[in-house]
Amino acid sequence: MFPCSHSIMRVFLREFWPSLALGSILFCSASLTAAQTSQFWNVDAVAMRLPDGQAFVETQTSWTSDLNLDSMVCTILAVQDDEVVSFTKQVLQSVSSEDGTPLLNVFVNRLVVNPGPVTLEWSIEHNGDVLFETSLAKRIGLDGMPECSEPIVVSSYGQANETSNPAFVHSGMELIPLVGRVLPQDVSSALMYMELYNLDDVVNPGTSVELTYGWSDATGSLLPGTAMKNVATAAAVVPVLVNLTCTPTQPDRRNPSFTMKVSTAEGHEVMSSTFSLGKQPVQAATEAAVAEAPLPSLVDLSLDVEAMKRHVEDHLAMATATEQFTMEQVLIPQGDLAQMTQYLTAFWLGRAANFQEADGLHVNYVDRIRHVDEAYGNCKSGQGSMTEMGNIYLRFGKPTTVVKRHHETDYYPYEIWHYYRAGRFTNKRFLFYAPHVVGECFELLHSDMLGERQNDDWLSQLRSRENRLRVTESMENRLNPRDAFSREEPEDLFYNPR
Repeated sequence: MFPCSHSIMRVFLREFWPSLALGSILFCSASLTAAQTSQFWNVDAVAMRLPDGQAFVETQTSWTSDLNLDSMVCTILAVQDDEVVSFTKQVLQSVSSEDGTPLLNVFVNRLVVNPGPVTLEWSIEHNGDVLFETSLAKRIGLDGMPECSEPIVVSSYGQANETSNPAFVHSGMELIPLVGRVLPQDVSSALMYMELYNLDDVVNPGTSVELTYGWSDATGSLLPGTAMKNVATAAAVVPVLVNLTCTPTQPDRRNPSFTMKVSTAEGHEVMSSTFSLGKQPVQAATEAAVAEAPLPSLVDLSLDVEAMKRHVEDHLAMATATEQFTMEQVLIPQGDLAQMTQYLTAFWLGRAANFQEADGLHVNYVDRIRHVDEAYGNCKSGQGSMTEMGNIYLRFGKPTTVVKRHHETDYYPYEIWHYYRAGRFTNKRFLFYAPHVVGECFELLHSDMLGERQNDDWLSQLRSRENRLRVTESMENRLNPRDAFSREEPEDLFYNPR
C-alpha cells in the first residue's frame, strides 16, 4: 500500500508498470527535449452507484511534472442540461522525490450526478495560469435494473484501514486506479475492480449467480481462451475484483474491450455488459514516426522560422489551454524550426485516427487560415487568426448564416453569425460589433455559446453609438435584465437567424 492524504497519492514511477509513463498519460506538450520543462496529465471518469442507487462519477486525475509547483487548483464540474449539478475544487501539490525521480500524483474525487448525459470538465490552474483543461462525456443509466459499473483498472491495492482515504476505498479495499485505463504493452496481467448492482431484484438475495467474464471484441463476444468463470452471491451491490491474463496480442491495446456476463444457476442470463478501456494514445504509438516524418502538408508550406512562428500562432485558436501555454512560452520564444514542425505534427496526430487523417485536417485548417487572413486580417497586419471573428471561424468553420449590418445609423456596425452546429453544440449565435467604427476589428459582444462572452446588456451597448446610454444606466441594465422582447431589429435577427 502507498500512503495517501487529501485524496492524493504520489507513487514512484519505477514502482508502477514499466510503460505507464508512455501508456496512460495525456501529453500536455508534444515531445519537447528532455532539458525543457514537461507536464503530463491524464484524467478519467468511472460511473458507479451508492448502495441506495444514487449515481456518482469517480473522477480520476493523474500527473507528473518537473516544475514542482505548489498550490495548483483543480476544479472539476459535472454539467447536465447546461447546469452544474456537482463540483469539486481542491488544491493539489506536485512533488518530485529527493533523488529527482518523477512521482506520479493521483487525485480522486466523487461527484453525485443524475441519470442522463453528463459532461465532466477539468481545469487546473496555478497562480491564475491555466495549466490543463479537458472534458469527458458520460451517460448515466436509470437505476432499478441489474447492471455492472464501469471497471476501474487497478495499479495497486490493499486492505483499507483507519488511515485510508475514503476517496480510494471500495468495499473495504483501498485501490490506486490506473488513470485512463490504458494497458501497457508489456504487462502480463490486468487487475480490475467493478460492482454489480440490483442482482437481488431478479433473483432471491443470497442466491448464487455465475459470472462469466474476459477480454472481448466490441460486440461482447469473448475472445478465445480468455473467458473466466466465478460464483457470486446476489445482493444490492456485489463487488468484483478480477485478474485477467494479458499477452502481446490480447487484448488489442489499440481498442481493448472487457465483457461481464451474469447468469442464474439454471443458465438464464441476467445481464451482460461490454466496456471499452483506454486506447493507446496516438502520441505514444507514433512518437518515432513523428520525429522523422512531419506532415507532408506542413513541409509543403516551406516556412522559414518567422513564418513558422506565425503558423504556430495561427493554431492558438484550436489549441487547449495547455497547448497554448507551450506554444506561447516555449515554441515561439525559442524559434526552433524543427521543434515547431514536430510539435504541430503531433498536434494534429492527437486529433486524428491516423497519419493520413492528421495531414488532411491540417490541410483543411490551412484553408481556414487563408480565409480569415483575407476576410478579417486587415486590422491585424493581415493575420486573421488574431481577430475574434477569425478565432471563431477557425474553431467552428463557416457559419450557417451571416447577417451584416455595417451602415446602420442607430447601432454600431455589427454582424450576427449563426451556427446550426458549433463543435458539440447546436443552434449557437455570435454577435460581433465595431465600437470604434473605422479601421478596427470587429469584437465579440455577445454569444449564447457556453464559455464564450455572454453579455445581458448587449442590445443597449450596441445601440450606444449615439451616446444615448450612460455607464450607470448600462450597469443598471446588467443588474436588471429586461423581461420583454424589444422587437428591435438586432434582437430579432439574433434570436431568429435567417
